[in-house]
Amino acid sequence: MAKVIAWPPVGLTAWELTRHHPIGRSRSYFGKPSRVSGAGAPRYLATATVTGIGADMASAGYIEMLKDQLGFGSQLVRVPSMAPLWHLHARGRNLVNQLLNWRASGDELLWTAESADMSWSANLEMYGTPTTDDGWPLVQVQGLPAGAVVRPSEFIVMRDGEGEETRRILTVARADAYGWATIRLDEAFSFGGLVSVGERRDVVFQALNRPRAIQPVSGSWSFEWQFREVFEHEYPGGFTHVDPWR
Repeated sequence: MAKVIAWPPVGLTAWELTRHHPIGRSRSYFGKPSRVSGAGAPRYLATATVTGIGADMASAGYIEMLKDQLGFGSQLVRVPSMAPLWHLHARGRNLVNQLLNWRASGDELLWTAESADMSWSANLEMYGTPTTDDGWPLVQVQGLPAGAVVRPSEFIVMRDGEGEETRRILTVARADAYGWATIRLDEAFSFGGLVSVGERRDVVFQALNRPRAIQPVSGSWSFEWQFREVFEHEYPGGFTHVDPWR
């Protein structure tokens, strides 16, 4: 079983997240054109630049302890990953929405209206219905702030109280004066429900390097990490998640 270390509470100064599609290329000895085909599942690649100061002037210390925790084992870390437009999330200009779970004495409470299940949102009443347009998957969203803009590559999450699905936005969409928007997606949702835009997505990465940085006499400094996504089925026994920073 592979140990996955939680990402520590450090400050980011730069972030990159991209989707890599491995390809295989075959060549003919008889003058025919070469062929290209997929060679494995798409994976996220990420670069994270971490300030050496951060909150409580602790970032550099956290980075050193993370490197120590990773050791010589599987070298896996779980990183709350933002879309490439991460600065919008950091400034609070996102449309993150959370599903409320009701409990009484430890038991889950279920809400219904006219025999239909109800979902409660923590802040924004944004609900989506999957649809299509000329073969492209869409979601029609109601309850957005008037004029709100969603952007390509942002994560959009659908929840219905029983499960959730995450997709990426394909094009810019703007809500009308009534809070409606039709959003084009990279992949279709299989159900409708509560919508959230701009969330972080936990991704398990292999750390490809162990960055070092020299602290100057004054001013800040930074560490640059390189990551490659890995999947649980690639490790015998799967993952076990640990969080040493709690």
